[in-house]
Amino acid sequence: MAGGDAQFREIHDRFYRHVYAYCRRRTRPDAVEDAVSDTFMTVWRRLDEIPPGDEALPWLYGVAYRVLAHQWRSAVRRQRLADKLSSLGVTATSLPEDVVVLRQEARQVMIALAALKKSDQEILRLTTWEELSQPEIAIALGITVAAVRQRIYEAKKKLAHAYNRLEDRRADLPAAQKGGAW
Repeated sequence: MAGGDAQFREIHDRFYRHVYAYCRRRTRPDAVEDAVSDTFMTVWRRLDEIPPGDEALPWLYGVAYRVLAHQWRSAVRRQRLADKLSSLGVTATSLPEDVVVLRQEARQVMIALAALKKSDQEILRLTTWEELSQPEIAIALGITVAAVRQRIYEAKKKLAHAYNRLEDRRADLPAAQKGGAW
């Protein structure tokens, strides 16, 4: 490994400022160090693939670009999740008991979803989780848009029915009858 250590040190010392500047021009100031570190982590793992001499810099830029692309995708996913949570009424200032209630409701939705046929589960997941349009779902499932529309309608009705059954059972629990005291 001593040869690898020396090779890594040489590449790091020679190209660090270039990779840093590349990342600094493309991402938020608080994300630059992470991007550079991840880039050089990849360099360490792939030492045997690095082109010789000056050809290494464009290769390093390619690695840094992929690292930054991963950061950007992660940021988009985090923002989508934050948007979904805010649409559910969950905010940074939500009270803990509100979050617990929302989690319980989400858990019940998942239980109700699991009670449905696989085809109903899939169409609801494509609609809600994957956020596909009805024409896109039609392509994915190989059916007409009219069939998609009908299947979504039916699956939502079944989900609501399954959820309401769970709610009815929950209302019969001793804790619910005592006003929620556990």
